[in-house]
Amino acid sequence: MAFVDTRSLADGEVIEADICVIGAGPAGVAIATAFAGDSTRIALLESGDIGYDEETQALAAGEVVGIPYPDLEGVRLRMLGGSTNHWGGNIRPLDAIDFEVRDWVPHSGWPFGLDELLPYYRRAAEFCGVPHEAFEIAAQQSAVGASPWPFADDAVTSQVFQTVGGEARALGLYHEEALEQASNVTTYLFANVVDIKTDDLASKVSELTIKTLNEKTLTARASHYVLAAGGIENPRILLLANKTRTAGLGNQNDLVGRYFMEHLTSPDFAALFPSDPQLDFRFYKDFEAEWGETWGILTLSEDTQRQSGLINARFQAAKIVNEFNKNIDDPSMQSLTRLVRSGSQGRLPDDFGQHLANVIADIDDVAESGYYRLFHHPDYPLVSIDLVVISEQVPNPDSRVYLGEQTDRFGQRQCVLDWRLTDLDSENLTLISEQIQRQFGRSGLGRVRIRLPEGGYKSIDPHPHYHHMGTTRMDKDPTRGVVDANCRLHELPNLFIAGSSVFPTVGNVNPTLTIIALAYRLSDHLKGLKS
Repeated sequence: MAFVDTRSLADGEVIEADICVIGAGPAGVAIATAFAGDSTRIALLESGDIGYDEETQALAAGEVVGIPYPDLEGVRLRMLGGSTNHWGGNIRPLDAIDFEVRDWVPHSGWPFGLDELLPYYRRAAEFCGVPHEAFEIAAQQSAVGASPWPFADDAVTSQVFQTVGGEARALGLYHEEALEQASNVTTYLFANVVDIKTDDLASKVSELTIKTLNEKTLTARASHYVLAAGGIENPRILLLANKTRTAGLGNQNDLVGRYFMEHLTSPDFAALFPSDPQLDFRFYKDFEAEWGETWGILTLSEDTQRQSGLINARFQAAKIVNEFNKNIDDPSMQSLTRLVRSGSQGRLPDDFGQHLANVIADIDDVAESGYYRLFHHPDYPLVSIDLVVISEQVPNPDSRVYLGEQTDRFGQRQCVLDWRLTDLDSENLTLISEQIQRQFGRSGLGRVRIRLPEGGYKSIDPHPHYHHMGTTRMDKDPTRGVVDANCRLHELPNLFIAGSSVFPTVGNVNPTLTIIALAYRLSDHLKGLKS
């Protein structure tokens, strides 16, 4: 219907809807647009504006303890589209094994399998402006004109990632027009939900309390409510809603905020030295598609993971070193680059003499690099390919989000992030390293040199991706999960949670496509309740 600046509404005003959705990130926007043109009245409550607002963003502040982590105010965004306003745009469905109960991965297993989400993944890809078929190996082969590398016994398999580009990169703005044109959807901006109220028996949600930056207090009432504020804010809001349940909503088994997970990355993981300096790596190199980029990755097969008791990890090409650029960081090559760049601009650099001396001092290497650049393909002959590893994190109840003592401008307690790993995470990093070395050697593709220190993540801190997952996990059993298979809070019939906070395990892929797929699945469930 429209976008409404909640600050302009009267103090004490009541917003009435059939469904209130808290948060207009990818999950909230997907749910709202799924109801577009329906008779269901949707109130989409967004803390921020259509664009960035510094005052609102300050509400994302919190404390970090445990493993070092970036400032919480900088790793998530409170605005239309949420954190998709600063994401990398990388999407892919989870693997079938990610949904399974794996006896070597504690607390693993979703209440349903991959087949349940497949139709919703198709819709999610469309939501991102990407054809679902683009994830197929055959589509990538056709696009880049190259095949995946062959591995003995298919112990290592190739998969395809997509990178959302162009206007679709900012998913909120991409769907802004659809939200505005939907006669049954009203998006309330600058609407900060500070409390979820229940009836006296805490048997159902009765209303939401909203505060604005200009000190107004409003109420929102609906038949059903969806909390879609992100993997850190979802548990915070539930824990703050402690008027009728002192531990917070959904927290009767002390699970809200626990099992915080990230994707674990070691950027300087390994280097592959190909047996064939002409090894075709086009399948794994970024390729410009109509919607953004497409690129291949490697992963240990599901059989390999089962047989060796490994968590799910992916390996992707980073820096490509060839005969031309292998000495690119040397002073002579840096000086040559500077001289060529200045010459193309019709001038000489101020320190021309020093640059010329650097080039002359290493003239043999410069001449060799020039030869390869002139008479060979710019990517060949290969010297090495840097490999990055990105893995799932083993679910850990001691890795968590909880309420701290510091408060925000509304007097609400800020959150504390205590990110922790288990010994299994470090052990798996070592085992995965050994496995990838072995499989490249068996296949004759080349030699892999692992660069990691001994001890894995006991010796180095993992590089986070700003993927906040697992803090309101899904399970059929209320003693093991905050929400059920339909993302409904176990203890409240009309409160649902959307987003990556419901993930029981996280696979090796970025969470956004699965967030959107689950949001569409939840939308269908809510439509079923209405009928």
